[in-house]
Order: sequence, then structure tokens, then C-alpha cells
Amino acid sequence: MTPCYCTLAIHAPYRQRARLLCEDLASAAFVILTDEPDDFSGLNARAVYHAPTGPMASEYLKQLNPTGHGRGAAAYHDKRFAIQAALKDYDTAIFLDADSRLHGPVPEGDFLPGLSVIPVVRHSIRTHLETCGSWRLPAFENLARALCGGTGALELAKWCHESCLAVTKDGKEDLFFTAWEKSARLMQDQNAFSGEGGVIGLAAHCAGWQVDYENLKPLAALLEHEGGGPKPA
Repeated sequence: MTPCYCTLAIHAPYRQRARLLCEDLASAAFVILTDEPDDFSGLNARAVYHAPTGPMASEYLKQLNPTGHGRGAAAYHDKRFAIQAALKDYDTAIFLDADSRLHGPVPEGDFLPGLSVIPVVRHSIRTHLETCGSWRLPAFENLARALCGGTGALELAKWCHESCLAVTKDGKEDLFFTAWEKSARLMQDQNAFSGEGGVIGLAAHCAGWQVDYENLKPLAALLEHEGGGPKPA
């Protein structure tokens, strides 16, 4: 099964980095959602215009508190749109953050249906929030009540490290994306532009998906993720 890779590259620093990632993925199908598609002309990728639905990169720093033990700040991105674009023509979409590099040939292999993530975080949403950005907990409790009828879902749903994840069609993907879309709207209504890893986990829970931590291990071994919040030009 041939997967399609995808990313979101809004603003110049992320477009610059996404061009390097595109070169790393020259042998694979690649979709880029970006505010400047012309920046990717001549590359082996399909660049699609996208206007973000919320604050991106440096825009959120004035609004949010630091997470990750003070080592960075969480960014809220429209990653679902990139994954949906890749799934239009492929059964599996693999999302990579634009500030990632792939050191080695693209790994081959089939993906199990549903959601796969790299095994950086294996905790429930509530457990993760106890140590990383606990100020977000009230927003997630409201979200769990709206989606699942109670906050117990925060103990069942997994926090999904969102820098590298894969979605493979199994007929439940519409439930997943519907829950993700509703979650994004509800979080933004609460002025909570953070915690997409928890949003993804709750959406997977609503779709009845278990989170798979094994599928992406070969890819994760080849990845270098810059991370660290907004990038300088």
C-alpha cells in the first residue's frame, strides 16, 4: 500500500523548511498545504493553498503559556486539512511537521487501519496534562463533555504526539475527522489554540480507534524534528 506524505507550511520559515523535507521525500507522493503554493514550484509535490483557521507559529506566543517543562510552547495547527487532502487519492496519509528532515530512504510497509503515532507520549490525555500544560485541562474537560458526554474519556483517550502521525482508511475516518473538526471549533471558541495532540486522541476515541505505536517506528528512526516553537526567518 503506497502512502502519501503531507505537511502544513504556513509562513516563510516553515515554507523554507518544507522545501528541504520535499527534497527528502522526492521519491514519495507529497502534499503541502501552504499560504504560498508558488514557493514549491519545480518540486515533486502537490502544493495546495490553505488559509489557517487559527493563529499560527509566532502569532500564538502572546496568548499561551509555555508547556513541556518550559522547553517550548504548544502550537495549534490545521493538520487535519493536510491529512484529508492526502487521503483523497491514497489509503494512507502520513503527516510530518514541516520542520522535519528524513535521513534515509522512505521506509516501505503496510499500515494498520486507523491512527498510528510515534511513541513519544503513551499517556492518557489527563495524565499528559498533569505535567504538560495543565492550564489546558478545563478546556479539555469541556471538550470531552461535548463529544463524549463526560470527562471519563480523558482517562481512556491517548495523547497523540502530533509531529508524525498516519491515518489509514477503514470506513471510520469520517467519524474521526468530524470529531476533529468539532473539537477544533470548540477549542477555538474557548480561546484554546493549543493541545492538538489531545484533540487528535479524543477524535480517535470517538471513531473507535486504538492508537498504534508500532507502525511508524521505522520512519521515526530516520526522522529529525527541529521542534522548539516558532522559527526565525
